[in-house]
Amino acid sequence: MNPLAPLAALILAGCATIYNPATGRQETVLTTPIETALGSLARAQMGLTSLKMGRVSPEELGRAQETGKRLAQVSDRKDVPYQFGVIQDDSINAFTLPGGTIYVHTKTLETADDDELAAVLGHEIGHVAARHVAKHLQADLGIALLLEAASRAGASGESARMVSSLYGLFSKGFSRQDELEADRLGIRYTQRAGFDPEGMIRFFEKMERERPEGALDRASVWNRTHPLTSERIARAKKEISELKSRMFCPECGREYASPKARFCEKDATPLKKKWGLP
Repeated sequence: MNPLAPLAALILAGCATIYNPATGRQETVLTTPIETALGSLARAQMGLTSLKMGRVSPEELGRAQETGKRLAQVSDRKDVPYQFGVIQDDSINAFTLPGGTIYVHTKTLETADDDELAAVLGHEIGHVAARHVAKHLQADLGIALLLEAASRAGASGESARMVSSLYGLFSKGFSRQDELEADRLGIRYTQRAGFDPEGMIRFFEKMERERPEGALDRASVWNRTHPLTSERIARAKKEISELKSRMFCPECGREYASPKARFCEKDATPLKKKWGLP
């Protein structure tokens, strides 16, 4: 028997080509069970033994979980067991692990109002829906190594390398394109869940006041993987403006991007604004 046959079979079983509604693209991705297994392995290796790490109050954990659950219910991806945890940390941050586990720092909870927190968690859910973490690991380590790690129990050289790659992702951030895509999805999820999407703009403005951009930041934008906060604000404003102009048919649910559309092409029903604002 070919000694590589078991690994080849695992690779074939561990990947699928799907249409991803979050990105609007056909993609070859890790299956959800494999991605979830990698997430569990990563949590264990990173010492994240609980969804409440450090001095975290029940109210803080509950707030993160209730907000996250509302957003997850309206996201483009519902096949993962979303979990929301809180880490005691005096920095504004949140991060996503493979398989839908999202952690937010206590400083973020202290800084953000409810709409701003929804924007933060909606952004992270956007990373999950677009499968950014899994794609990063696939590109960085290779599918074969990832599936080998997912098939093993406990610590291994493969899982250690996977965690090292995740640490690199958290320290350097996603690509500029991934971050902007997660922002776009986060805005849509906050709006669908009944929050004010402009909370994302207000949160970015707080970040910008805390860490002002200098001339060097703006001059080297071409060499950055992470978008400037000013760019994210501008993109968020444009996305929200487009959301406000979208129309939909109350009968069939069809959406129309053009603000000039007035009647449904299917049944001539008068259209209404998707976002109920004047």
